[in-house]
Amino acid sequence: MHIATLIGRDGVLHEQAQGLVRDPDHAFPVLTAKFKLSWGCNLRCAMCNLWRYAREGRGVPGLDPAQVCRAISDLYDQGLKKVHFSGGEVLLYPAFQGVVAHARSLGLQVNLTTNGTLINKETARFFVDQRVHTVAVSLDGPDSRTHDKIRGVKGAFKSAMNGIAMVRERRVKKGRGPKLAVNTVVTRNTMDLLGEMVLLLLAQGIDAWRILPIDTEIADLRPTKEQWDDLFKRVPEWGPLVARLPLDWSSKRSGERAENGKYAGVFYGNRVCYAPWFNVFVDADGKIYPCCMGKGQMTPYANLFDHTMSQALMSSGRKEIAYSMAAGHPYPICDCCDDFLEENQAFHTLIHPKEYP
Repeated sequence: MHIATLIGRDGVLHEQAQGLVRDPDHAFPVLTAKFKLSWGCNLRCAMCNLWRYAREGRGVPGLDPAQVCRAISDLYDQGLKKVHFSGGEVLLYPAFQGVVAHARSLGLQVNLTTNGTLINKETARFFVDQRVHTVAVSLDGPDSRTHDKIRGVKGAFKSAMNGIAMVRERRVKKGRGPKLAVNTVVTRNTMDLLGEMVLLLLAQGIDAWRILPIDTEIADLRPTKEQWDDLFKRVPEWGPLVARLPLDWSSKRSGERAENGKYAGVFYGNRVCYAPWFNVFVDADGKIYPCCMGKGQMTPYANLFDHTMSQALMSSGRKEIAYSMAAGHPYPICDCCDDFLEENQAFHTLIHPKEYP
């Protein structure tokens, strides 16, 4: 589900989106939501601290399933169209099947991200039977040596590939099933392996590939300007396999800024981020933000353990963030965002058509 298509086809949503230009309090529904169900993970990824949280006992077992289902119902009543589940490792969450089934019972599009190592025949059957829309598996290299080193566990690559094969086989058998996607976190050391990744993904029947820049303060891990510029030239060769571009390439300075971890490029310099209106993010501690970049950087709307989702959306915390964005004062972390660029470009195309001939 693409937000641009949704708003373009729905006259009411289109009118509501245009109203946000004049008034940040103008009614607009939360269309998408993401829930990190638990910090628990069975891998030890070099670029991630979530597994360390789990070792410390934080956020385990994670969100209360009854509260998750109630929050999804609240959002559905207010216009929610799509929900995304992740972790930690989402398949370690004990009530995973229950919350997915609840979301599907409401007719919501359900996407999920997994490291793929825990997918078995039962899980693959569940994905197909529940008509999950997209299963995104994290693969950071075209071979076990590269992937396992990054993921910190020997055999992770083989297990993930087996998981992909099980989902693929089940959907072939049933004649339907989720889209298979792959998320690849790129570093300076792995950027030059993306050509090999393309060959692997095509051979595995992957439907969509999302290239994610590494989120780190360690400069030597981030790809160089030259690597980003080269990637920009190569992306057209890979055609529709690339689901979205990993950063804003609207400026000649984009590659340079990406080398410094500023993946949003110059996009938010004079443009509003509309995530506080169309999206909501809940972390495994129950804290509610407009997006995953807000964690630790923005004041949360509320906590799902103490408030309903409806109460959180009416909170002063949400208004404070929305007003700041609407006034052209994004948060410093927004420069490092690699998410919602495509959605925001779509919003600006619809709301400010004169800027986009």
